[in-house]
Amino acid sequence: MPPTWQPSAWGKALTSSGDWTLALDGDTVTVTLGGVPIVTAVEDVEIVTVTRGLLWSRIELHVGEWVSRLYGTRSKDAAAFERAFAASLKALQLRQLTAEFDSAAHRASLG
Repeated sequence: MPPTWQPSAWGKALTSSGDWTLALDGDTVTVTLGGVPIVTAVEDVEIVTVTRGLLWSRIELHVGEWVSRLYGTRSKDAAAFERAFAASLKALQLRQLTAEFDSAAHRASLG
């Protein structure tokens, strides 16, 4: 099961954040708002901003014109998402670089 994040019960009540969940599964990030999932490739997320508050934090995801502002998550959970997202993006970039290197090495060995 992929790691998920959501507002805490108190965070939801005190920030009026509504129902949302955020899941990171391999190379995709899914924001579910009001039961409607929005799936995006990790590499398509242009900006991830975590704004830490005293008790709760806000996570913002920017994908093109779409901006998702997710309020009410515990600060330690928001920090965990930020680390997990960065690790996922790094792993994706490493796989892409490895594939490019392998392709270049294959072309060089044929020439």
